[in-house]
Amino acid sequence: MILDPGLLGALVGLAVGVLDFFVIGYVMERMARERPTERLGAKTALNVARVSQLILFPVMGWFVGQTIAP
Repeated sequence: MILDPGLLGALVGLAVGVLDFFVIGYVMERMARERPTERLGAKTALNVARVSQLILFPVMGWFVGQTIAP
């Protein structure tokens, strides 16, 4: 096998995590532009979510890849 299933799952998870990172960043910018004072804690919560997903998606992808194709 050329590519390990765990590595393939991690790469797919990384791609999804990077895409999600930019999408949530766009939502944060748009929310700050339209309602700057309405949701003060939402920016922090979204920032924590986007960074944690960027870290956790490749890890979960590795485990899923190992589980699906042992």
